[in-house]
Amino acid sequence: MLGSGPFLAACALLAWSGAAKLASPRSTGAAARAIGLPSSSGAVRAFGAIELGAAGAGAGAGHGGALLVASVYAGLAVMALRLLRRAPTTPCGCLGPSTTPASRVHVAVNSAAALVAVGAAFDGPPLAGVAELPLAGVPFVVLVLCAARLAALTIDALPELTHASEQGDH
Repeated sequence: MLGSGPFLAACALLAWSGAAKLASPRSTGAAARAIGLPSSSGAVRAFGAIELGAAGAGAGAGHGGALLVASVYAGLAVMALRLLRRAPTTPCGCLGPSTTPASRVHVAVNSAAALVAVGAAFDGPPLAGVAELPLAGVPFVVLVLCAARLAALTIDALPELTHASEQGDH
C-alpha cells in the first residue's frame, strides 16, 4: 500500500493526459507530426483512449495493469525525448492545448512514473484498503490528486517559469 499513492497519482495524470487528447487532439497532433508519428485527430484520440484505458486498468487492478501503465509512460518518455531533440520548440500537447515544449523535466517525470508503475506491478491492487484509511480514505485521495496536479504543473509550467526566470536575470 505504501507505493499506491505515487502510482495512483501517475494513473490520474495519465487519465488526464488521455482525456486531454480526446478533447483536443490538435496540439498533440502537431507534436506527433514533428517526430514522424501518425498525427491525425483519429490517431491522437486513439492514443488518448489507450492512455485512459491503461490508467483505469492500473488503478483498478494493479499487476498487469501497472505494467501497461509503465509501458505507456516509457513510450511517452521516449516521445518527449525525441520531440526535445528533433523539434525543441514544438509544444508537446501532452496535457491539452499548452504552448510548453517538451523538456528534460518532462522526460524525467515520465521516466519516474514508468518506474513507479513497475514497482506497483509487484504490489497488490492499489485501491485495496483505501476505504479503511482514516476518514474513509478521502485525505488519501485528495493527496493523490494533488500529487497528480503537481506532476502536471512540473511538466507544463516549470519549464516556462524557469525560462522566464532566466530571462529576468539578464
